[in-house]
Amino acid sequence: MIYDILIIGGGPAGISAGIYAKRANKSVAILEKFAVGGEVNLLDKVDNYLGFHSMDGQELAKAFKAHAKALELDFIYEEARDFNLDGEIKKVVTNKHTYEAKAVIFALGANPRELGIEGEERFVGRGISYCAVCDGNLFKGKTCAVVGSGDSAVSDAVYLSDLCKKVYVLSRENMKLFGRSEQELDKKNITAIKGAEANKVVGQDKVTALEYIKDGKRKSIKLDGVFVAIGRRPQTENLVGKLELDGKGYIVCDERLHASKEGVFACGDARNGLVKQIATAVSDGAVASMEAIKYLAIMNAKKSSKK
Repeated sequence: MIYDILIIGGGPAGISAGIYAKRANKSVAILEKFAVGGEVNLLDKVDNYLGFHSMDGQELAKAFKAHAKALELDFIYEEARDFNLDGEIKKVVTNKHTYEAKAVIFALGANPRELGIEGEERFVGRGISYCAVCDGNLFKGKTCAVVGSGDSAVSDAVYLSDLCKKVYVLSRENMKLFGRSEQELDKKNITAIKGAEANKVVGQDKVTALEYIKDGKRKSIKLDGVFVAIGRRPQTENLVGKLELDGKGYIVCDERLHASKEGVFACGDARNGLVKQIATAVSDGAVASMEAIKYLAIMNAKKSSKK
């Protein structure tokens, strides 16, 4: 079977793309190696997605899956490992089979980069977060720390300062302030600790402190939450040499989400977008799918004109 559209990744972007393709009466399937809903399954609580206020991440993922199943959208639980994206018919090789499609949409997602320190894994969802916009509301009136030196760390600290009683920023190097002044940060109840390296997350049932090393000395901050902002890692390692990627490994595509090969599209966290949220992933999926549908119509029209 040659699918009209094959989607790689079953998170919010991929499911959204699949729903739009299915509604357009296209033969479509989603390849997913982990679980339908992707990283949404790992979220403790979601309270910023329209219509689903304060919902458990797994419950939201179930709602996405139920919507897809209602449209009889096919899921194939295999891992895509290799790709031939040249020519009219694309080939996707998984750990079990080879699939063919006229158009491919990559919705691979991206994983946050971890600190790799003691206690981090244990307290994910219980004080450790990788998304200030997603989870900041859970720490209203509390004390938090952001770990990182780049724009995302500073932006997260500024965002959290409107919610939290106190925000610390632990930076291994001088923070890149991106036009902001240190005085501006101080006024917003933010304290920067430069030359500090996070060393251990402390707590019982939830986070109570963060230990760090500065000037060779071990120190500690009592707090309620730690936001890790040291970047994300797109799951595009198998696309090296297959598609154009930027310096960070994100799929390069235009504003219509066309990737560097004809008939190939990208959406969600693995593309070179500015905002990584469930809402933007769903929007991306809709755009990529509609563009894929247009592409198929153009290809069919070209074939008809040659007859």
